[in-house]
Formats: sequence, structure tokens, C-alpha cells
Amino acid sequence: MKKEERKNTAKRVAADGVLMAVLIILGMIKLPSFFPGAEFQMSAPYAVCLAAAVGFRRYLTIGICSSIIQLLLGTHTIWNVAVAMVFRITAGIIVTAFPRSRAALAAAGPAGTAAARIVLAFILRVPLFPLLAAAVPGMIFTAVCAAAGGSVVYKTLKREELSL
Repeated sequence: MKKEERKNTAKRVAADGVLMAVLIILGMIKLPSFFPGAEFQMSAPYAVCLAAAVGFRRYLTIGICSSIIQLLLGTHTIWNVAVAMVFRITAGIIVTAFPRSRAALAAAGPAGTAAARIVLAFILRVPLFPLLAAAVPGMIFTAVCAAAGGSVVYKTLKREELSL
């Protein structure tokens, strides 16, 4: 491996660590809601923008590492990780299928949340409609923030050369 390749690899690993730390921190911040079960994680819009900026494979790797760390810290359970992975895969596929599209950024978060709630309803054997209804405020917030913030995250990562 050439010296330049090693430098880029080290830079990428360090960048992924920073991106993962931000994902973890935002995953711990929840906006409260008037309705039980409708609190909203701040990581959702960031995750959608991250998937668009760094690509599906790298985004999924960052997400898996962040889930492992959250499990080890005790801030997430296996159910939280399962829901997060369904969200990540669904949102990542949508953003990958329609790169650099604001509509895809806006749709990916709500679609990921809906898919995660469907899986959660199946696992817990509870009615789907209340789970989806409780998620609507967060879905709207994610759609607006991801569509607005996608270009900001992309330009920031490109400017700092963190999306190698």
C-alpha cells in the first residue's frame, strides 16, 4: 500500500469515527411529545443526510458500529437496534436509488420510520396504526430537516474531504 493510500485510509477511519460519534449523540437526544411513544430521535434526519453524502455501504457500516456502541453503553436495547437497522436499510436504499434528490431525502426518513414501525408492530404483536400515528410528527420533522439539510451535510463532508 502506498503512503498516500495509507493516509487516505487513516483519514477515512478517523472521519467515520467522528460521523459515528455524532450519530450516537444525536440518537441519545430525543425531542419529547405530548403523546406517549411519539418522542423523536434527532438522529433520523442526520442519518438520511449521511446516507446521501457517504454512500449506502459506508453509512450502513457507521450505523452498525454506532448500534454496537449503544448496546455496549446500555443506551439501546436489541429492539432499538432492530428498529434502527430497518430504518437505516430502508432509508439508505431510497437515497441510493435516487442520489442527490431532495424528494428522496424527504421521503427516505418517513419511509424508514414507517418500515421500522411495521416491523416493531409485528415483533411486539401490537396494532400498527397507533405506532404509525405516534410517529407522524417525527416523520414530518425528518422529511423537512433531511430535505433542507442534505446539501449542507454533503457540502460540509466534501469540503472537509471526509467523504473520500
